Amino acid sequence: MGSHYRIGFVSLVLCAVLGLSSARFCPKEAREGLECRAKDGSFKCGIFFNNLLGQNEIKWIGALPDVIRSVKRKSPAVQNRVLPKVGGKAVDTPYFSAWANSCDASEANDKCYALFNQRKGDQLDSCEETIGNLEGKDTIGNQLCNQARRFLEADGQTRQGISNVLISFYSSSCQSAWNPVSSASQGDLSLLEPLCCDANWKFFRCNGGQFRKTC
Repeated sequence: MGSHYRIGFVSLVLCAVLGLSSARFCPKEAREGLECRAKDGSFKCGIFFNNLLGQNEIKWIGALPDVIRSVKRKSPAVQNRVLPKVGGKAVDTPYFSAWANSCDASEANDKCYALFNQRKGDQLDSCEETIGNLEGKDTIGNQLCNQARRFLEADGQTRQGISNVLISFYSSSCQSAWNPVSSASQGDLSLLEPLCCDANWKFFRCNGGQFRKTC
């Protein structure tokens, strides 16, 4: 896979977290309810910073199906390119309330795993046009570094960058808490590439590899 893989799911949801207040778990918590968990009769698939603050916590990046409406409003073409596929077509909102066994947490986990497993190789130095980066003004990694810095500062922490922070996938079903998306054989699912940010809060490859610095 090339270092500038076309479009990543992370970039899709980044727009939802920009400007997130430190007092809220997620941007629409006042309207969506506690931690923006899935409502009764439905499930959600979320993406989070994992243990960013060093407190064994998760910090919100975004979730499906929350962002689907924004994708459709911005560009149907982006919807077809970016969203994970079900049966060869971009996943749509009704999928998240279609159950074989209603409110089965294992079913929600398996469906989220199938969706996110398609995106685990997304590259963080991408500058391609996406729903969260429509003009390609900055890399996905740089945007994540900026948000990570805001979360840390809101927690009263002063750091000169971060290293090897996992971007991990979670599921919630029928108002249940967020739980790691996992498989019995592979364990918990995260992006293959962890997040590293330098002292200026710019992305760099944790393994020392080459990467695109600016767009």
